[in-house]
Amino acid sequence: MTPSYLSHFGLSLASFSKEIADTDLWLPSSKAALVEELCEALRQRVVLTGEPGVGKTCVLRALRHRLPHGGFRLTYCHNATLGRRDFYRQLCLALGLKPSATAAAVFYAVATHVEQLGLERTHPVFLIEARLAHDLRSNHAGPTSRTTQPTLRSLAPLLE
Repeated sequence: MTPSYLSHFGLSLASFSKEIADTDLWLPSSKAALVEELCEALRQRVVLTGEPGVGKTCVLRALRHRLPHGGFRLTYCHNATLGRRDFYRQLCLALGLKPSATAAAVFYAVATHVEQLGLERTHPVFLIEARLAHDLRSNHAGPTSRTTQPTLRSLAPLLE
């Protein structure tokens, strides 16, 4: 948006900018209801999907604002079209782990960390970019158990 657009409509910030604070997000009733559902389902498996531009990021930002700060951390991982090793390296960084040189070592670090979170009764949540999850099939065993995408298939045991 250009400054003339902002001044024309009397806006101080760009309306749809990701720089808008989570607390300042406007949610239509449909998105507010979805955030409420996600808050209630935090101890279960949840898959949030949608076409580009429907408001998934907005919903997740609103969810982040509603979560207690002590028990949850929502981290955005971009560049979801990376290869398996780079995807795990990015996941390591998001989890605060030091990424290793080999794919096996990186996967082991993530798996060990998620197991430790389970022992500490911390519920790990993975949000997979839709471009990676184009063939994701949900069932009762877990959200990634039937996927044919190698990166998601390798994460399935961590989520079950």
